[in-house]
Amino acid sequence: MDKTRGWYPGHMVATQKTIRELAPYLTAFVEVVDARAPEATRHRPLDGWIGRTPKVVVLNKADLADPRVTQAWLGWYRAQGMVAVALNAEANGADGVLRKRLSAQFASPFRLAVVGLPNLGKSTLLNRMVGTRRVATGARPGITRGPQWIRLPGGWEWLDLPGVVTPAKSRDARFKILGVVPYQADESEDLAAIAWAFLHPQGPDVASGEEWLDYGRLRGFLSTGGAIDRQRTAEAILAGFRKGTFGRLSLERPGTAHDEKP
Repeated sequence: MDKTRGWYPGHMVATQKTIRELAPYLTAFVEVVDARAPEATRHRPLDGWIGRTPKVVVLNKADLADPRVTQAWLGWYRAQGMVAVALNAEANGADGVLRKRLSAQFASPFRLAVVGLPNLGKSTLLNRMVGTRRVATGARPGITRGPQWIRLPGGWEWLDLPGVVTPAKSRDARFKILGVVPYQADESEDLAAIAWAFLHPQGPDVASGEEWLDYGRLRGFLSTGGAIDRQRTAEAILAGFRKGTFGRLSLERPGTAHDEKP
């Protein structure tokens, strides 16, 4: 059974319409993706909505990704004729990195729209660019509810839009592990097993069994009778994966398949 079936808020449908209508009047779209899985977390239909309007791909959360893999992705995007930049939207100076790249690529005035899947740091990045916390942020998808224009001195205009995601994408386990879409409590063990497999050299295609429970044993996550608390262990693994507790990891590399497998 698809645990996320029906998770497609109406404001996301409206966002698609807004993107199509505004595209001809924008300097560029800034598409925010997760540096740990940049191609998986791109919204493919976006290319058809924006027409000929240029696009800049921002590999956000680069501090959580393998730096060598991130550099390979930047080279891969350049080879595709695309503009890309890697950064951590929560870090001081992130705005300078993106502003410099945009200024080198385009001429003032700048009319830019921040787009992408939910919960990848779009509003956090936009807050950096505008210098104040004018845009709502949060640790769950759907915080941004409608288009928001922010006009600044120097010819900069920013448009913040709600995240967009397709129902098909929402079934991808990587999206749930990275926190792009929500998951049900009874999915946490399966997701923890998949996340744990990414920590091993064999990669996520190797069956991990229940090796992830070792983490609960080491952390002392025990229930009555000394048994490992499976739910607590699973949630700790998923939270640690998203926060970078286990080190800087990338879930995909250039040249690998970008289909929607778990």
